[in-house]
Amino acid sequence: MASIDLHPTELAYAFAYSKTEEVIGWGREPFLPTGRDTASGAAWYAEGEERLRAAERLLGNPDTGLRFSDAMTAAILALANPGVVLLAQRKAGEGVKTLTIHAAGDTLVGLTRRSDGIFELSRYTDLTAAAGAGAGFVGATIAPLDREARVEANHQVLSKLRQLAKLGQTEKVLAAIAQLGASDTDAKSAILALTRPSVAGVLSVLYCASNRVEDAETFSVATNAHEHSWIVFPPADLAGPMVLERSSVAALAARVAVGVAARLGVSA
Repeated sequence: MASIDLHPTELAYAFAYSKTEEVIGWGREPFLPTGRDTASGAAWYAEGEERLRAAERLLGNPDTGLRFSDAMTAAILALANPGVVLLAQRKAGEGVKTLTIHAAGDTLVGLTRRSDGIFELSRYTDLTAAAGAGAGFVGATIAPLDREARVEANHQVLSKLRQLAKLGQTEKVLAAIAQLGASDTDAKSAILALTRPSVAGVLSVLYCASNRVEDAETFSVATNAHEHSWIVFPPADLAGPMVLERSSVAALAARVAVGVAARLGVSA
């Protein structure tokens, strides 16, 4: 994976050049100046052009014509018109950190923003590597699974169990999860992850066309203090069963990559 730093003005210029209205997972606001009047807007885009040319991401000159480098062109096209977007979001203090990975053909590029406002643009070699980055970003453990654990319920049941756990009614929750088929050890691990996670996030697989989301699959991820990760997801739709499953970076990445590859008919 190779990464480069991009100032918001560089992305603003690139999206204006490509006539991209908004970027899935980001919109347009993060790339635009605050208090946008005509003067500040013009200066913002001018700064973006200057930065892009200095980094040789924008080639040529205004008199004879400007063009983006091949690498920058591929990245812009993926960001502007992806077939699939992996949207990873995790809690960070009072806010939320975001990583988007945009796939267009063989190009997979990730975009995240640091606390200093600079964006990091990353390239991934394949879908599995991209899914692994998303799974790691939302806090799935890197430790390999020592055993498999999986139960099924519906959304209403899982919501009720979470509420009971938050109220401190642990015995009722453990008994209910045991009835669903989990061992006592796994039930305690799952409840700890769901009610008092050390890190938690959501990884969504967005299927897109014409830069619009047409369908989505969502995996909620919670990792407890013992570095056991649990995911919650609907195998079909929210009206059907929900799965509560032990997971890890490798396991979640494989599930996502295989699902996307099967749906799109491509290699993971």
